[in-house]
Amino acid sequence: MNTQPSAADFIQASRVLRLHSPLGENVLLPERVHISEGVNQFFEIEVAVRSKVDIAPADLIGKLVDIEVEIQAGEGDDEPVYRCWNGLVTELHEGPAVTRALRSYHLLLRPSLWLLSQTRDSRIWMDVTTLDVLDTLLNEHGLNRADAGGVLKPAAAIHFSTQFNESDLRYLLRRFEQDGYFWWFSHKRGAHTLHVANHPSGWLQPSDAVGGDGRVRLAMGSSDRNHIREWTRRFAYVPGVRAGADWNYKTFGSIPLNSMPSQVDLPDNAKREVFEWPARAMAFDEAEQSQKLRSQASEADYERVVGSSTVRILEPGRRFTPYNVANHEAKFEEHVVTAAKHVVVDRSYETDSSSEPEYRNSFEAIPSRIPLTPHRSTPKPKIEGLQVAVVAGPVGEEIHCDEDGCIKLWFPWQRHRAKKDGSDTKWIRVATNWAGQGWGGQVIPRIGMEVLTAFLDSDPDRPVVVGVVPNPANAVPYDLPGNKTKTVFRTNTHKGSGFNELTFEDEREQEEIYVHAQKDMNIDILHDRTKAVGHDQSESVGNNKSISVARNHTETIGANKTLSVTNAFARSVGKVSTEQVGILKSTFVGGDQLVVVGANKEESVGKGLNYSAGETIGFDAGRVFEIKAGDTFRVRVGDARFEMDKSGVVVIEAPQTTIVKGGGAQLTVGPGPILHSPDIVPGKAPVPPAQCLRKMAAQRVPFIKQDKNA
Repeated sequence: MNTQPSAADFIQASRVLRLHSPLGENVLLPERVHISEGVNQFFEIEVAVRSKVDIAPADLIGKLVDIEVEIQAGEGDDEPVYRCWNGLVTELHEGPAVTRALRSYHLLLRPSLWLLSQTRDSRIWMDVTTLDVLDTLLNEHGLNRADAGGVLKPAAAIHFSTQFNESDLRYLLRRFEQDGYFWWFSHKRGAHTLHVANHPSGWLQPSDAVGGDGRVRLAMGSSDRNHIREWTRRFAYVPGVRAGADWNYKTFGSIPLNSMPSQVDLPDNAKREVFEWPARAMAFDEAEQSQKLRSQASEADYERVVGSSTVRILEPGRRFTPYNVANHEAKFEEHVVTAAKHVVVDRSYETDSSSEPEYRNSFEAIPSRIPLTPHRSTPKPKIEGLQVAVVAGPVGEEIHCDEDGCIKLWFPWQRHRAKKDGSDTKWIRVATNWAGQGWGGQVIPRIGMEVLTAFLDSDPDRPVVVGVVPNPANAVPYDLPGNKTKTVFRTNTHKGSGFNELTFEDEREQEEIYVHAQKDMNIDILHDRTKAVGHDQSESVGNNKSISVARNHTETIGANKTLSVTNAFARSVGKVSTEQVGILKSTFVGGDQLVVVGANKEESVGKGLNYSAGETIGFDAGRVFEIKAGDTFRVRVGDARFEMDKSGVVVIEAPQTTIVKGGGAQLTVGPGPILHSPDIVPGKAPVPPAQCLRKMAAQRVPFIKQDKNA
C-alpha cells in the first residue's frame, strides 16, 4: 500500500512560506523565494513553485500574487503571523514535471509600477509638479494612488518638461531625481503601495507586525531566529562641493550659478568640486535648490551599514533600532533599511524531507536622520539632430509671438495631445541672422509654417527654431525649377492678400532687382545717397509727388527735358531765380499768362525784342512810363506812324488825317488846308489863325509835312 501523499494532499496551512494567486489557495506550492527590494529601486521576487495544474501564461502573467513568510508561529488558538509581499507576475518560466504529478514553475514578481516601463511616448508636460505627473500616470495606467505623505514641501511645478521617446517610468524617475524625491514600496495582502518622500520625517514608523517597538536584537555571529548577526558600518569619501550653472536668456549677462559645500567634513574634500553644466536651473533659487539636492545625494553615500540577519521584519523605508544584549552600553541610533535581499526555502514538499525551513537576509541601512536623496542617474534623452515642428497660435491669428520674437510650436510626436493653438506649450526662441541691442534681424515665422528646431545641449526641454522649410501647403513664391535663378524674399499681408517683395534675378542678360511694396515705402537716409542709372529711368506716381530739399538742388540733363503738366504749375522761389538758355527759349500759354513782380522787373535782350498780341497790348504804370531808344522810336498802327529819332525829329504820319489836340485847341492836318481850331474861352474872342501861326513860328514849332517816302 502506497503511503506517500499525493499532489492533492499538499496544502499550505502551517507552512513558513505561502502563496496566494488567482488559481486558488493551494494550487501553487512555493518552495523557494528570492526577494530583492530597497529604496529608490523596484523589488523583484523570484518564486519557485510546484503546481498541481498546468498553467497557461494568461492565467498568471499581469495578475497580482501574494507571497507570505511566517514571522511568528501560532501558539494555541493563535494564528501564525505572516509578513506579506504583493507583486505583479511579469514572467512565468515553465520547468519539468516533478514527483506526484506536480510541475515546476518559476514566477517573477515586480511592482505594478513596472507596467510604466512597458510604454514609450513623447509628450510635453506643462506647469505640473512631479506629484501631478505621478497621479496622472498612475491614473492613466489604472493603478492605485501613491502615498506622498512623506513629501514635506512639494517641489514647484516645472513650466516645460519634455518626455521624449522614453517610457512613462523612465520619465517619472527622472522627475523624482530632479526634485529629490526618494521612494519605496510597502506590502499588504492583495496590494502594494508606492511611498514618496523628500525628508527624513517621511520614513515609515517601526513595524508592528509582532507588536514590537522597532528594536531589533544584535548578536554578532548568531544563527538564532530574529537576530542581526552582522553589522558593519561603512564610510566612503564624498566630494566637498557641489556646484552647477546654467543659461537663461531672460537674465542675459547673469548666469544662474550656485555652489553648495558638503555637510561631510573630510580632509581636503573641499578641494574636490563636482561642477554640473547645464544644471537645469533657470534662476538662482533653482540653482541653489538643485545643488542642495545633489549635495544631499552625495552625503547619503558617506555612511552606510551593511549587515545580514534572520530578522524577518526588516523592511525598506521603515525605521528600526538595533540593541546589543551582550553589551548594554553599546548605543545605536535609529536606522532605516535602504536595501534588502531575502532568501526563503521550504523543502517540506519534497519526499522524506526533514530539513527545517530556511530564512536569511542581507541588508543595507542608513541613520534615519538622513534623506536618501537619489542621484540623477536616469539618463535624460538627447535630441542630437533637428526636429520638424509647426508654428502654433490662436484660431483667427496669423502671427503669434512675444516681446522677444518667440513663437509657439507643436511637434508631430505630440499626436492627439497637441492643441495646436499654442496654449499647451511654451514660448520658443527663434534664431535670426543677427541680434543686437534694438537692432538685428526680425522675421517671425507664421502660424502653420513648418520649422526646423534644434535643441540647446541636445536637451528636449530647450528647443530653438533655426529655420523654416517650404512644403506643398506653404509653397515657394515662384514656380520651380522654372524660376531657379531668382532669390526671393516675399512677405504676406497680415490678414490680407497682398505682399511685399524683394527679388534678385540672376539669369544672364536678365539680371534684375525687383522691389514691391504693397502700400507704403519709406527710405530714411541720414547722410548721402548716390544713385547711378546706366541707361533709362522711368518713374510713375499714381497720385502726388513731393520733394523737399533743405539746401541746394542741382539737375544736369545732357540732352532734352520735357515737362508736361496737365493742370496747374506753380513755382515758388524764396530769393533769386536764374534761368540760362543757351540758344532758344519758347513759352506757349494756351490761355492767359499773369506775371506779378513785387518790386522792379528788368529785361535785357541782346538783339531784338518783339511782342505780338492777337488783340490788345496794355501797359499800366502807376507813376512813370518811360521808353528809351538809342536811335529811333517808332509806333505804327496800320499805315499811320509816330516816330522820333535821336536827332530830335518827330514825325507823325497818317494817310488821311492827323489831329493834334491840346487843351481846348485842335490842329487838323489832312487833305486840303491845315485847320486850326482856336481855344474858345467864354467871354473872349477866338484867336485868329494868323496869330496862331505867328506864335508857332516864334516858338520854333516845326510844321508837319507829308513825306511820301517815309
